[in-house]
Amino acid sequence: MASAVADPGGPAVDLAESALTGDWSDRYLRLLRLEREAPSLAALSRLTRAQAQMVLFENCTAILRRYDAGGVVPPLDHELQLGAWETGTGGGVCFEAASAFGRLLSSLGYAVQAVLAGISFPGSHQASLVELGGRRWLVDVAQGSPLFEPILLEGAQEVWNAGLGYRAHPGDALNEWVLDRWSDEGWQPFCRYPLSPPTAAETEAAYQRHHVPGQSFVVSTLRLVRLGDDEVWSLRGDDLTHFTPDGKRTETVGAANDDRLVALFGLPALPLARARRALAELLTPAG
Repeated sequence: MASAVADPGGPAVDLAESALTGDWSDRYLRLLRLEREAPSLAALSRLTRAQAQMVLFENCTAILRRYDAGGVVPPLDHELQLGAWETGTGGGVCFEAASAFGRLLSSLGYAVQAVLAGISFPGSHQASLVELGGRRWLVDVAQGSPLFEPILLEGAQEVWNAGLGYRAHPGDALNEWVLDRWSDEGWQPFCRYPLSPPTAAETEAAYQRHHVPGQSFVVSTLRLVRLGDDEVWSLRGDDLTHFTPDGKRTETVGAANDDRLVALFGLPALPLARARRALAELLTPAG
């Protein structure tokens, strides 16, 4: 029988025994189309890019998790989660993807610590801090941005992909890093990463708040993002945007386009239509 455990890479997780064995890690690696390798920066970079590109950033499954629970959502089950990725029935947002990826990295021998960052609210985003060769690297595979490489936490760095720009630099607070995004107005603060390890209680509280309608985008606006080597497709509500190095193009889509959308984003079995209906109910005031 599966038991609830405190996962150092995420909220309390209800894990089947196979998730604690090499079988889970081997299946995960097959999903990423990678071989098992000893820890190295090159291997970590391959893992990071594969995770960001192979696991769709989407909140349909989070919306339905909240809708089906009717309140407090159950712990993540990494075994079921991996199964959904394998069968193409779901992807995930940060708490699903970052916690699973952190567990994978740990199983491969990396020194990994979960990081609770702030976008919508403090703790509303999760990433990983990896120590490798005496240096620290920020690994953020699940925020819908093309951050395909680990970010070395030593001085400011810029990352550009598909015409989208990001800059990582030390924050004003002790042991904090900030990620800025490039916009027409220049660099704008986007995400703050306090690097101190969160407690299990802090992580669980953030995970639950993540699922409260109106607290963040997760149960407020449909979001799907597909990351390619030099392009990004992003659905935000009914706005579908295609980013390339030459610029961006946006069109308005709706429920009538759901078949096209799930094909475009690479998950034909994604319950997009059901998530639309559930989100509408969750955002409708009672009475």
